Amino acid sequence: MNVFANKEIVQNYDDYYTTDFGKKVNQVEESLIKSLVQDIPRLPVLELGCGTGHWTKIFLGMGFEVTATDISEPMLTAIRNKQLNAKIKTIDASELPYEDDNIDIVAGIAMLEFVSDQQKVIDEIYRVLKPGGWLILGCLNAESTLAKNSDSDQVFKNAKFLTQARLKKMLGNFSRIKLQNGVHLSEQFEIIDGKPGYEKYAPAFMGVIAQKT
Repeated sequence: MNVFANKEIVQNYDDYYTTDFGKKVNQVEESLIKSLVQDIPRLPVLELGCGTGHWTKIFLGMGFEVTATDISEPMLTAIRNKQLNAKIKTIDASELPYEDDNIDIVAGIAMLEFVSDQQKVIDEIYRVLKPGGWLILGCLNAESTLAKNSDSDQVFKNAKFLTQARLKKMLGNFSRIKLQNGVHLSEQFEIIDGKPGYEKYAPAFMGVIAQKT
């Protein structure tokens, strides 16, 4: 079941980013992704699992031309209502309607956790990327406080969290893999990045870039 077919969840999705906690999380995640992609050419991006367009807007702000895609029609309705300067398409990430070696950059933030076959999606991305093309991912860490408490959340209880080892293994065909972590959460769900003892807590967010050779 696609949890994002639930209109109520979609309607509440953007509200998260207006909370103090959501703003702090977004600040860390956005900073990580911007740091990772700073040297990637500003070529067209195929964004998978665009949701309501939160990251679409961020990628546009970084100077990328974006084709935003999702399989959830309620999500696509939400992003269309924002009237962003992006192409919007209904696409299943596990069956990309593109020829081999055709796409410059593929991005997906908190997307892999909600697909039925994660390796198939990664393989599809690799297939459609041009040689030298880039993959930009943001993934949720299975060893984090967020993952350990996911059963109590109506969205995250449906997620398939990833360990760093699992993520790196899935990206085995790629080269120049670079990973940065952030959003260290205490047991009280306080963001403690940079504070004393933060290393004791596994980061919730894993940002990664990888290149197809």
